[in-house]
Amino acid sequence: MVSWTFIKENYFMIGYAITLLISLATYRKYYDTALKYFPIIITYTFFNEVLGFLVRNYDDISFFKNLKYSNVNEVIYNIYAIIFFGFFFQVYWFIIDNKKYKKWIVTGAVIAFLAYAISLLYQNPIETNLFYAIALSAWVLVLCTVLYFKNMLRQGHKFYQAYNLMFWVSIALFIFHLVFPVLFVIGYTNYDIWAKYELKSVLKVFIVIMYTLFIIGFLKGRRMAFR
Repeated sequence: MVSWTFIKENYFMIGYAITLLISLATYRKYYDTALKYFPIIITYTFFNEVLGFLVRNYDDISFFKNLKYSNVNEVIYNIYAIIFFGFFFQVYWFIIDNKKYKKWIVTGAVIAFLAYAISLLYQNPIETNLFYAIALSAWVLVLCTVLYFKNMLRQGHKFYQAYNLMFWVSIALFIFHLVFPVLFVIGYTNYDIWAKYELKSVLKVFIVIMYTLFIIGFLKGRRMAFR
């Protein structure tokens, strides 16, 4: 039976599950667009969090036989980050038609993935999150959202597009990933500040905000409004 403590500490996971259900219920709106694999990413996010929780809290569930790493789950988040950011880099490259912006996205993606490779020289991906590379990837994603909005305005469209799923997804990604890298890096480099200001709780609130905006997009989005 799921305990109240679990729900209280991991309420954002409920947001993942609700978003997934709504994304599937509204799938006909975007099944042949650049976001057609988005429900898979949401599913992956949900199960990755569940697996991470189980490994972190139950000694019987572990990726490694070595007791030193019995409760270590960072490796799954490092893999997840590469897949998550790679997915959205591809989405924005596909949607944006400006050739200069496309080159910037490719350049940003290459720099981000090189950061992962360089981080492996200084950090053990099993013992810790590759937080510098992840933070850089997040800001590259922010750049992608900005380029998307600039591209829309260049095409003569209004900024606010209530019935465009991609608009809501981009707003959600922009808000979360503008703040996330700062909180994330602080969590790994200055734990005292992380604990003192309860930044973990702040991060969870931003997760809820992001997924709430995803839900709004799925519900309000119209097929012909997608760009």
